[in-house]
Amino acid sequence: MKKTIICILTFVLVQTQLWAQQVESYSIELEFFPEDAQMWGYKVASQNFVRGNATCKLSEPLNAKTHFFLHGELKIDSISSDYGLLDYESGKEYYEDDYSLIGRKTIFNLPESQEINEVRIYYSGFLSASRSRSLSDYMRADEREGVFLRSYWYSIWFPLFPDEEGDSYSSDFRSVRVTTPEKFLTIVGGEMTKETVENSLRTTEWSLGKADISSLQITSRPFSVLTNEEQLIYYVGDQNKARGILDFCSSLEKVYQEDFRKPDQKGQLYIVEMPEYGDIASGNMIGISEKVFNDFENDDYSKRTIAHEMVHPYVQIPLERNNEFYALVIEGFPSFFHLYAMSKVADLKGFDIRALMLNTEASYMKKKESGLDRRGNPLPEEKPILEISAEEIGNYKDRFILSDRVKLFLYHLWIRMGDKRFQVFLRELFDLDSLDYSKLESLVETKIPGFEKDLNTWLRTNDYPENFRIKK
Repeated sequence: MKKTIICILTFVLVQTQLWAQQVESYSIELEFFPEDAQMWGYKVASQNFVRGNATCKLSEPLNAKTHFFLHGELKIDSISSDYGLLDYESGKEYYEDDYSLIGRKTIFNLPESQEINEVRIYYSGFLSASRSRSLSDYMRADEREGVFLRSYWYSIWFPLFPDEEGDSYSSDFRSVRVTTPEKFLTIVGGEMTKETVENSLRTTEWSLGKADISSLQITSRPFSVLTNEEQLIYYVGDQNKARGILDFCSSLEKVYQEDFRKPDQKGQLYIVEMPEYGDIASGNMIGISEKVFNDFENDDYSKRTIAHEMVHPYVQIPLERNNEFYALVIEGFPSFFHLYAMSKVADLKGFDIRALMLNTEASYMKKKESGLDRRGNPLPEEKPILEISAEEIGNYKDRFILSDRVKLFLYHLWIRMGDKRFQVFLRELFDLDSLDYSKLESLVETKIPGFEKDLNTWLRTNDYPENFRIKK
């Protein structure tokens, strides 16, 4: 007989309490807004309702400390294994890695002498908008408008078994099956393997393969679709604007493919128009907000937003989270290389990367002096690029070091090397399977002999000497 804890636990989950093995593979099925929506045997409104199940193959057998999380509005209906139904306890607690700040934690009451590596978890409930952590235009499910969900650190719509250190990790998402009313088209990412429409319901099945648990997402809206050979754009706005964005992305991808790393991902590139706050990217799916979509033709910022979201998978190098280059690669590289690519798109009129970098330099110098952003808010303490840890990325991303100083550093390398040598440097850089200081120093030295001291200043200090300044 399952036991259910109804009370809300108020203690904060500390990283040292995260005892759990990783999930080797997932197979997930979800139905949004079913007509027969029920909780605890009682019919409920279907407006924000979802019913799901997930088969989770674990890296190690279940033990007394194994637990998983779901979004706080979801409940566990049952858990089964090859041995039959499993007993468990489930309750709510404060949980930072969910946009509502309330997660449902479930622990197992294990049968004796049974080695269980695979469980099937059935669950149901609501995914309503919450303003606890964000404005939530993207993190919600709504029968009138669609489904807008991310996963770990946002909206936990599939069972999350935490890593021992609380970090994200990759799992094999063999299948993600999503059923919605027929009017909605769904994008998950990876490769769409099947789509059916029956009884006014649309079901799509996706295979993502190996993917980070933090990047999995679902977007469903009453979309229209345009496509070329490599890319599709799902949109609800003006068709001509959608065509312009698709052409722009096609031009960018040619540069990305030529100069950067070929992404290790399945499927075509999906460009998806989302509600406000939907400027996101993961794998082969790029989300752009309605504002960016509508302003694209006449707004340089909208073009930069699309280029930035699109460039992420092309400029990544495999790194552990404790690698000192992790923050630089994960968020620093995308902040500059989308601008570099835009400067090489022949038909992109009016884009002046030098003027943009001069503005970046002026902004950086002002921030260094004042310690405040352009709105007068305090900035995080300045520290060298290679001293920013993975956990601190959110403090520096798009605000100070990971944008301004990194942009200036990479632009400086480009100017010092010149176009041809810099292009060779990039191909060599993104051909690496890992990165450390000696590898980068060797690559740079072949293009700029005697650059050791300047490289150290850029990466290991906060100094910005006169010889770094952009010549006006």
